Amino acid sequence: MSTANTVTTAAVFNKSIEAALKRPPALKESIDRILRDVSKLPDEKLYISNRRQDVIFYTLVDDHQKYQSKKTDEIWHLARRKYLLQLVEILKLTDTASYRGIQKRQALIRDLQKMVASFERGNLDIFRITLTDNQYRWLTSHFEQKRINPAKALQTVSGLYVRSKSERDILNAYEDWAVPYHYEERQFIFVKPLVDKLEEELQEMGFRSGQLYTFGSYDTRWNVPPELEVINARGSIWRSYYPPKGTIKIFNDIKTMFADGSFFIHEHEGMMNMFGYRLSASERASVMKFTGTVDNAHFLETYEHDIDTREKVSNIIKSNILPRLWF
Repeated sequence: MSTANTVTTAAVFNKSIEAALKRPPALKESIDRILRDVSKLPDEKLYISNRRQDVIFYTLVDDHQKYQSKKTDEIWHLARRKYLLQLVEILKLTDTASYRGIQKRQALIRDLQKMVASFERGNLDIFRITLTDNQYRWLTSHFEQKRINPAKALQTVSGLYVRSKSERDILNAYEDWAVPYHYEERQFIFVKPLVDKLEEELQEMGFRSGQLYTFGSYDTRWNVPPELEVINARGSIWRSYYPPKGTIKIFNDIKTMFADGSFFIHEHEGMMNMFGYRLSASERASVMKFTGTVDNAHFLETYEHDIDTREKVSNIIKSNILPRLWF
């Protein structure tokens, strides 16, 4: 089973791209990456005719219109090329200080948004056009998700089942900003070196009365002082989450892919008043960081006070995700 938001609307995307363009990332790298994508696409210009009842897509061959069917892959390539070239022109004017340059940039953004609205009217998938091939392939791929009981779950606006009100509010905001995501996607992390290091450090400290078993055996314990008793806890990642082959399986709360192919993980820690939950949350985050699975630029932890208003959640998305999502 997999749970992801695989569609968006022109209105939502246009709001998202406008916000992202207010604080774009490193321009040269973004432009170079987009142009590399353009170079792989057919070198044809797509024309759009907005009629009262329909939208027609066509190219010109010997000055004659060639209708582009929506049932072929070519329409997606041509639409993406048209979108990307417009985006490049906007990005090139990001640092302009002249009044004329600013006005031209704003006009190009409006034209881009009209283009996306035409794609929607023409029944084209906006994500398929605006996401990179890697992003779209990842978004629409099957993934293993932690089992969830619909009878006990809540639903986002798009109908996805989630476990808590806080997660529902966060994912509604993701959808409200056209952020593609996977919810509770399974991830494997190789942690044997981490556990071996812990075992070595414990032995150096003189705690030799037990072996660090993490294979489901709850009988063997380390003779450690109270401040290290967490190692022996039944819910400790060292004891219950670490299988014999040295790989743990976790489920990320929310995961998205940036345009450069890197992943961003958002963990929401919603029940920090419960000791067991705090223990599990801190271990999961620590292991991901210690093993290099994520770094601070690609990992975010939020708590209830971070998302208690819709504005706070939107600001988190605009600051941490949108600048690297679209270009």
